[in-house]
Amino acid sequence: MNILGGKFFQLSNAIFCYGLKPIQLAVYSYLVSCAGQKEKCWPAMKTIAACCGCPENAARDAVTELEYRGFIRKVSTYMDDRFGRTRQTSNTYYILELPDLRRPRPQEIYREVPIGGGEMYNQNEGNKYTG
Repeated sequence: MNILGGKFFQLSNAIFCYGLKPIQLAVYSYLVSCAGQKEKCWPAMKTIAACCGCPENAARDAVTELEYRGFIRKVSTYMDDRFGRTRQTSNTYYILELPDLRRPRPQEIYREVPIGGGEMYNQNEGNKYTG
């Protein structure tokens, strides 16, 4: 069965390490699939929303977050109509290299205080607490 001409696109497995919300992941995936090898695309917001199964406002919020976090760059595109008026057309979206993964802060690990008192240590800072 040949669906959509049998075309495929690739995403790095690292995409799952960024904590994207499902709509953000869907919008990013859609933009990557539209861009293909060119690393840029210009789908309309209505098209993005329809293809990702979400409202336009949710797609717009996802684009804003993806741009803020460094996954894409959005450039407003303008065109003159036949009456000489300038109007905005679909934005151009540039797919950027995946941003660096930030190292998670080490979680503080505490030892339980034994019943009747004792000592408790914060392993990350070496602080001693007595109970």
